[in-house]
Amino acid sequence: MLRGVLIIAGATVAVAAFAPNFVNRYFEQKTHAPAPRAMNISAPKQESYGGNVQIQADRFGHYETDVQINGRSLTALVDTGASLVVLRYEDARSLGLVYGSDRFDLTVQTANGVGHVHRVKLSSVRLGSIQLDDVDALVAEEGLLPKNLLGMSFLRRLSRYEVRDDTLILNR
Repeated sequence: MLRGVLIIAGATVAVAAFAPNFVNRYFEQKTHAPAPRAMNISAPKQESYGGNVQIQADRFGHYETDVQINGRSLTALVDTGASLVVLRYEDARSLGLVYGSDRFDLTVQTANGVGHVHRVKLSSVRLGSIQLDDVDALVAEEGLLPKNLLGMSFLRRLSRYEVRDDTLILNR
């Protein structure tokens, strides 16, 4: 009798120890939905890696390009005047980085005046063959920013960037 109770107790402990990880993996694979923010589950980290990327200036002299933020494609303006990567509220919300209850309690000075932002950490930012993990970023309050900005929290981690003729050259 005691042996049966010990076997059941051992099985219960084993299930309790392994079930949470099994359930999380099962539902992440089945739903392909982002994990709830409160659970703080993140994708496995990849190594940052490099390469050479060249971006041609548009007719206004701006360097606008496609980037992948946390695996999702967005358009961003390369901006050495922005201290951090700054995302439009609408894009950040679609990425699951902000929610209606988040506070935009940091004040920033923009070219259009004073605005409010929310600080976030991006799992990955990829531009062509260059990928950086754990990139500091801000999310602008709704309606504040017309374009995403690829700022210095990304650029300063490169080995080099320069403008030659009308081409921005980035190296990592």
